[in-house]
Amino acid sequence: MSRRSFNQQRDCQTATNTSLALPSLRPCRYHAMSLLSCLKQDPVLQTLSLPQITTFIRLLSLLKNDIILAQPYYIATDEAPPILPPTTTDFMAESIGIPPEAVSSCWNALKDDIWSYLTPERIEDEVASLFEQNGWSRGITALSLYPPSHECQNPDCARINRLKKAECRQVVVYTLDKGVQPAWSIHLYCEDCQTNFQYEFSVNNGVRTYYGGIPKYIQVGEHQFVERKLVGMWTSLMLVAWVSATNCARSYDMSLSEGQLRDLTASGWQFGSRLSTDHVWDAFIILTLLDYHERRGTCLAVPHTGAQKDRYTTAMRARNLEVVEEGQDEIGHCCDKCMREWVDPVTNATRDVQAALTDGLAIGFARCQEAHCTEELANNRHRFCPGHHHLHDVCAVVGCSSPVRAEHKTCANQQHAEMERLHYERGQAAFTLRSRLQKHRLAHPQNEEQVYEEPESPDSVADDVDSADDVESFHVDDSGRMHIQIEDNPGSVGVVDEVDEVCEASKSPTRNRKFKALFGRSRTHNLQTIVRPCGVIVAQTSFYNAEAVSNVLLFVQKVFSVPRAHKPEHLIYDTNCDAKQQVLAHPDHWSWFLDVGMTVDVSHFLHKHSAGHEFCQEHCNPVAYPELMGPDGKWFFNTSVAEQVNIWLGGYQSMCREMLPTKFNFFLNEMIRLRNQMTVAKLQADGHNPRERVRRV
Repeated sequence: MSRRSFNQQRDCQTATNTSLALPSLRPCRYHAMSLLSCLKQDPVLQTLSLPQITTFIRLLSLLKNDIILAQPYYIATDEAPPILPPTTTDFMAESIGIPPEAVSSCWNALKDDIWSYLTPERIEDEVASLFEQNGWSRGITALSLYPPSHECQNPDCARINRLKKAECRQVVVYTLDKGVQPAWSIHLYCEDCQTNFQYEFSVNNGVRTYYGGIPKYIQVGEHQFVERKLVGMWTSLMLVAWVSATNCARSYDMSLSEGQLRDLTASGWQFGSRLSTDHVWDAFIILTLLDYHERRGTCLAVPHTGAQKDRYTTAMRARNLEVVEEGQDEIGHCCDKCMREWVDPVTNATRDVQAALTDGLAIGFARCQEAHCTEELANNRHRFCPGHHHLHDVCAVVGCSSPVRAEHKTCANQQHAEMERLHYERGQAAFTLRSRLQKHRLAHPQNEEQVYEEPESPDSVADDVDSADDVESFHVDDSGRMHIQIEDNPGSVGVVDEVDEVCEASKSPTRNRKFKALFGRSRTHNLQTIVRPCGVIVAQTSFYNAEAVSNVLLFVQKVFSVPRAHKPEHLIYDTNCDAKQQVLAHPDHWSWFLDVGMTVDVSHFLHKHSAGHEFCQEHCNPVAYPELMGPDGKWFFNTSVAEQVNIWLGGYQSMCREMLPTKFNFFLNEMIRLRNQMTVAKLQADGHNPRERVRRV
């Protein structure tokens, strides 16, 4: 909706006759002597109080862009225009409490000083209330979001004249201290190169290219903007308090939007004040990407067409890939808590000793059920990726390849059909619903990103049960009756490599046949992290099928092989006894680890590893490595820090549960980056000398 169509009294020229170049504002103050001179020369000003004059100046200093927008193209923009638009004059008259002709007189007397008055960054409450009372109904707002330049910024365009074609759109701006504010978004169009310049970005050939830097307001929808400070507050709440995007939106609507105090639609605004979860997530993603490109000195470019939910996916994938290939910002970190200078008592040689810890956490995202497939699902409600989508039509019983019956997940086999019936019967049971509710509320109540609605059918209740939530198995007793058996998910535990299960059924100790089926979604097995003893998180990745020790070894080797990374002298891992055996059994393949000490966390070694396990006692006992012991006889490194990091990451389980892998990794990578900043700042404040490691020669 344009301003002209919204307010017929406004004397905007047609789009092709509008000159919109802004003057170069001089950062000067309004001098008292200048005001005194104006008062002596103008009889109208002499009738006004000082508060009226200062309010006159403050209001018009916020409307300079709007004043220019209404001027013909031949009016110069480096000095104040001779007249005000009629709508602006009426607004000023009502706000100041003077006749319209007095507004024109005051403008003639004060326009040069107003034009050089620096537009304030913050809008005072008194001024904001005048816009709300007298301006909104006229289409005049305190906020107008213009492009940063009124000349074409396309380097390939030969245009030298100012941009003249403009489009005005109604928008709402979510602010931190002023609630929801109505505003105008002004688009300037270059007819020569067909580039549309907007507040944050330009659009050309279907590509949205953001300007350098981070703007004060971030566009999260076609007609919605969010103040940068507000997005920063949401990010902080996610980081330190595990507050979900849903609850960020709810809390804003309840306490900060002031939506209950004002009705934007009554003032002619098409858009309400309600903030959605998608707005919060888009704000977080866009600000994170803009900040990333700001640090790199590049500009963010994304598709301008297509759905908003897909617009930033490619950019997020590029950032995720960079983290994999180059590591987190703190990949080269060391400090006095995670690295020590140690003198070998045997050789008397001095060397640096830095440790790293790795551990797994049962948190992940929905994945394709085809073995070893890592392709992303098209929808988080699907069981198979687009490449294996045809398997939705194959029986869900493991090992069976028969086609499914209509509107079922199993084939015509009676036993398989009975398994499906038992599965859905269990899903409809009241005790299952109570159990699932308890699981969702286990970590951080009311932080669920997905709000479950009433199911459309009883079967849809059971569809919500993921295969990774618990372990279902079925067996046939001697009488031929099918039974379902439920076991809790064992969580993330390092295991030795095993062959894939390919058999449809196996025998239990009682000789009864056991079946497995995948009726619900499958999820990645665990999130694996690498942490320094000081608490700096080095890396994270998702294991799709199991925390196999070979996967852990490969993960560690890849992480510490990127630029700026330094191979740790010690790797601490709960299942290092199995990992060390793999290294020694295949020394050529795992030669990277031959000079790395591989021990078990002290607590796990004492309580979860058998004293009779000779290999573990000989190779993985921390006591066998004197460099791990401090001069006071205590352990030098905090070997339980990985568990502490898992507690922090576990707080995001409900937030990340319905994410697809691109967003899952992007979000956790940013949370880790920000947490590392906090950790390094505390290490610096505590005198632990955080720094980039330099390899000792």
